[in-house]
Amino acid sequence: MSDISSESTVPAAGAARRALIGVARRWPTWCGLAAAALSALDLGDGRGQALVVFLAALIYLGTAVVGRPGVVWPLFGASVVAVTLLRLLDADPWPALVGGAVSIAVIGLMDGLLRRPRLTAAQFPAMLVFGGAALIAMSLSPAVGGYLVAAALIAHGTLDIVVWRANKVVARSLAEFCAVLDLTLGVAILVLI
Repeated sequence: MSDISSESTVPAAGAARRALIGVARRWPTWCGLAAAALSALDLGDGRGQALVVFLAALIYLGTAVVGRPGVVWPLFGASVVAVTLLRLLDADPWPALVGGAVSIAVIGLMDGLLRRPRLTAAQFPAMLVFGGAALIAMSLSPAVGGYLVAAALIAHGTLDIVVWRANKVVARSLAEFCAVLDLTLGVAILVLI
């Protein structure tokens, strides 16, 4: 009798282990959901999330200019640390972000970014569109600005999915994280404002 019960637990243990491994493989999804939840705590009228849109486009552009998808996570970490430090110092992060974006764009153009593969080259106009939307959203009325940020987040989430499927430009794990963050946050803004 004990042989039968121990044999039946082996397949159950194997199934549980496979399920746990499957959940662990989706760590970028879980991190994206956690980041969206944290961002939603300070949602306000939605315009404050323009920073997320701008940073997403900036990190993708920086990675495209460097030309190594794996550099995206260090760029992400550096941007989070930099924005956090600027906020702790009560400094407006926007001048530094816009200056950084202009600098990276100029370096990319001088380095031939627009002659690279299509999805990589597309990060330059994507920065213009998403960065511009983020900056414009902050100058609009709360409702209109919030809707613009939500639309930009959802549109960038769509770009994240394209990048994830192509497995180009940025590491797939960051594209997955960013897609979940952008889409969840964009929908949350639409629902809550």
